[in-house]
Formats: sequence, structure tokens, C-alpha cells
Amino acid sequence: MSNLSLARSATGMSLAVSIIVMGMSSASAAPRSSDLEVLGSVEGNSAESEGLTAEVNEAERDESGALLSITWSISNNGDSTEPLVWLRDRSYSYSGPNYAGVTSRSNESGTRFHPIMDGNGACLCSGPTSNDLAQQVSPGEKVSYWSLFSVPSDIESVTVEIPNFEPIEDVPIS
Repeated sequence: MSNLSLARSATGMSLAVSIIVMGMSSASAAPRSSDLEVLGSVEGNSAESEGLTAEVNEAERDESGALLSITWSISNNGDSTEPLVWLRDRSYSYSGPNYAGVTSRSNESGTRFHPIMDGNGACLCSGPTSNDLAQQVSPGEKVSYWSLFSVPSDIESVTVEIPNFEPIEDVPIS
């Protein structure tokens, strides 16, 4: 194993341990889907998201101020079960199934933040580490997910971008 591979592996393990130790409440394996606050919501704006609603439920910074955990949900108000595989990201080579297509953007600078990738290429977002990664949403159902971002500590709000939905703007960070 090369020094770079060892460093990446150690960095990923260190970050994963840090997240566990910090107790990020949003970054749980299977976020609850009911009784969540709604910080912003939008209706689907494409054929793939017709009848669906996206919500941002929480944007919480860790104690160090460097990591931002966002809990977001998709509700199905339509009549048929809808697949959600289009929430994946094709910009980066995240390993395994994940919903890395959800990004956050600084309202001040316009800088877009993609979910953190660990040393093994896994997205620190809803994906294979989640116990309940729903890849479809049934009529009347609401499913919740999470994404973890590294953002500057002086950012007070973000715009959350979920594929096939309009951006959810001015989401306050707590």
C-alpha cells in the first residue's frame, strides 16, 4: 500500500471517528421522517420529480464549526412509487450507492460544496452506511436523508440544491 493510500485511509478513518465522537445528531444511519422541522421546501420541477416535494429539515454545524450536517426529505404526493436514483452525483467518483448529488452553496460567495468524500471514496451522506437507504418513495410516504459538508465557519446560511428541484434558499445554519 502506498503512502498516499495509507494517508487517505487514515484520513477517512480519522474523519469517521471524529463524526462519531462529535455526536452529529443529523448524521445518523436512518434519520427519522416524522416530526421534522421544515426550514424550506420546493416542489419537483422535472418529469423525474413530478408529484414529489423536497424539504430541508435541519442544517447543523458541529462543535468545531468546520462540518455542516444537513437533513433533507423527499415526500411523494403522487399516485405511484417513484425511484430516487437520480439523486446520485456523477461529478465525482464516490464509491457505492449514495445521494451525493445533493449540494450546498454559500449565499454570499456562490461557492458550491459537495458532500465530503472519505479516504476510501465513500460519500459521507446517505448511502451504503445508512441502514435504511430508500431508493424509491411510495405514495403518501416521506423519506429523510443526510449529507455532510465541509464549509467555512463564517457561513450563516446556505442554499441546498437537490437534483430535479428548485434550490431551497437561505437555509439557516444552527
